[in-house]
Amino acid sequence: MTESVPPHDAVLRAAEYLRARIPARPAVGIILGSGLGSVAERPPILAAIPYADIPGFPVCSVEGHAGRLVLTEREGVCVAILQGRAHRYEGVALATVTHPVAVLAELGVRTLVVTCAAGSLDGAEAGTLMLIEDHLNLMGDNPLMGAGRGHLGSSGFVEMAQAYDPALIEIAEQVAGASGLSIRRGVLAAVAGPTYETAAEAEMLRRLGAQAVSMSVVPEVIVARALKLRVFGLALITNRSGAALDRQVGHRQVVAVAESRADSVAALLDGLLRRLATA
Repeated sequence: MTESVPPHDAVLRAAEYLRARIPARPAVGIILGSGLGSVAERPPILAAIPYADIPGFPVCSVEGHAGRLVLTEREGVCVAILQGRAHRYEGVALATVTHPVAVLAELGVRTLVVTCAAGSLDGAEAGTLMLIEDHLNLMGDNPLMGAGRGHLGSSGFVEMAQAYDPALIEIAEQVAGASGLSIRRGVLAAVAGPTYETAAEAEMLRRLGAQAVSMSVVPEVIVARALKLRVFGLALITNRSGAALDRQVGHRQVVAVAESRADSVAALLDGLLRRLATA
């Protein structure tokens, strides 16, 4: 069977490379989805390292994914922010897609925040913030398949109930309420892409219980949970999936909507970090 898990020696090489170049050890990792890269641009920037320089990191080829690791301090917490991710639809193996998560864990990250742009399945308007409370893995693949799983646990079998930490979801709701941010919970369906959903596919996903659909996040969450990381997930609705209204939806539109809501995403994440710093 083909190896999908990030090889442990590759993870160690990348972590060693980064330790020599960052001035502090991150406690929290954040992965930014399409159009949200500006969340990482606010000072202080303690280090900024292109993925192309980090052993084993994927080079991002999609608009809205800058492909840098940015080390910063937010609300008293040292944070490693990944500006963008690779996707399975780019022809990248899940071992490579999830490699950065394993490296963050090796650096000392214990809480992972994953964000993404997503299509609405239940009529939610573009710009809506959705706390991911569960997911459907419909990508046809799993990053834990194959050989080399030893460093992820003795067997590679991973419990995924409550994969998205309920306490972090509650904190985010409290932060949103105090900040006047409108937010909701929902289930995220993950598909391989790169095509957007047909009307029939969107209806299928609705019947399966999903409120939004994306082409990312889930492989990263699976590896994060295998590594015993706490996970918080946030989806930004950028379009209505499968609706005739959105027949002309394209990636530039998705990125534009995400960019317009980046400040709200940053405010929510800052509030979450503030609470984590005082917990």
